[in-house]
Amino acid sequence: MAAFSQFYNLADRNFAMLNTALVALLPKKDGASSVSDYRPISLIHSVAKLISKVLSIRLATVMCT
Repeated sequence: MAAFSQFYNLADRNFAMLNTALVALLPKKDGASSVSDYRPISLIHSVAKLISKVLSIRLATVMCT
């Protein structure tokens, strides 16, 4: 509940704290040497994931009615 309270308090400020991601490259095979040998994944903060999931569920109920 505290995470949602903090999100609500940011409503009129910059969302840069929640809008960050880390891109990691995972090798597809041993001895990867070129860019095509890696698989990029994006790691966003779990708080941002949680808030976006809750907001999408709430929006889905509004759009379906």
